[in-house]
Amino acid sequence: MRFFTILFVPLLFLASAGCGGDGEIDISTPPPITEAKRIAITSFFSETEEANQLGSRISVNLATRLELIFKEAEWVYDISDKVKPVGDKLTELGITLNQVYADPALAAKLGQALNVDMLIIGRVEKPQLDRQDYDQILMKQGRQGGISGTSTYIRTRLTALGKIRVKVIDASSAEMIFSNRIRSYLKYWYAYQTQQSGQQIFKSETDRLADLGKYLPLRIAYILHPTGLKLENEEQILLKPDIVLKGTGGIVEFN
Repeated sequence: MRFFTILFVPLLFLASAGCGGDGEIDISTPPPITEAKRIAITSFFSETEEANQLGSRISVNLATRLELIFKEAEWVYDISDKVKPVGDKLTELGITLNQVYADPALAAKLGQALNVDMLIIGRVEKPQLDRQDYDQILMKQGRQGGISGTSTYIRTRLTALGKIRVKVIDASSAEMIFSNRIRSYLKYWYAYQTQQSGQQIFKSETDRLADLGKYLPLRIAYILHPTGLKLENEEQILLKPDIVLKGTGGIVEFN
């Protein structure tokens, strides 16, 4: 019986794990957050300054989100440059976020020093902010389904794609119990008259990064605890025109 137990556990682990697009091993089973009494979240880091700022925003927003949901647990995280219990402990131990992310044993060492049951860590990829202009000429539809006026319209779509690898470490065993690459893909659609294209104001890159800082934590929280939270879709359309436009292929869908 002991032989089958030893054989079964690794097979079960392999069944729940796969290889992610960033070369890391995926462990997609949600961690048992509800069983933990004290949890720490490190600042999420990156190789680029732009993504580092986003990572800090994501980690704080994620922590405050989870703190509201799991009120019985105690949450430890850096709030500001002055209030940073996790950052101070890293300095005291002489280790870096990069080392903690790469080595579960060091992550467990940090977790034990913070006296927590679990440690949530993350690495942010450089966000992708894109713009797609469509030169197809569109006509506005009236209330009865016919052409309304003679103005022609064109479209532009802005996107913001954020990707982050989130890991959860059991502080007592140094076991990585969760590891997944989580994305948030935000879209913004604009439709404007061709003669007014030069006057069109689009959402700035700063605003789109701020939106990623808001929606990625919601997505992460859902992935970590999908049974207890409402579905948070990976792809979301945050802005689209409130008019109906028609081209040669029929009614235009903003998706």
